[in-house]
Amino acid sequence: MTSRTILVPLLALTFGLLLVAACDGDGDDEFAPARLTDPRSVPTATPWAQPPEPIILEPGVLTPISEGNGEEDDASGDGASTPIATEDCGDVYIVVAGDVPFSIAEKCGVDVDDLLELNSIDDPTSLFIGQELKVPQ
Repeated sequence: MTSRTILVPLLALTFGLLLVAACDGDGDDEFAPARLTDPRSVPTATPWAQPPEPIILEPGVLTPISEGNGEEDDASGDGASTPIATEDCGDVYIVVAGDVPFSIAEKCGVDVDDLLELNSIDDPTSLFIGQELKVPQ
């Protein structure tokens, strides 16, 4: 026999074995493959036999965080709060990636409506990177 007559069946056999191994086609599967069109064949999570014990925290153990209203909670407890520091934007602010009018106004410590009005912005989504905005004083 020539090497070609042996090589062709050998390659076909190798390809077939690789295909069976890749598909896990041994036929002894315990579970049939799920068909997403039939909800009864889709595997589901098994619920707990008994739920875990809850963790109960005593009052006062956790420290509350601020509500994001521009003020930090006062640790001294005297009722006064410290405002979050703002950047000194000067007269002009250059828009960077991720900026929206609200975040720019918050960074510069100005009102968002004043910022939009001063720059004649009707559509707040029309900002672009590198755009120069006048900052209200």
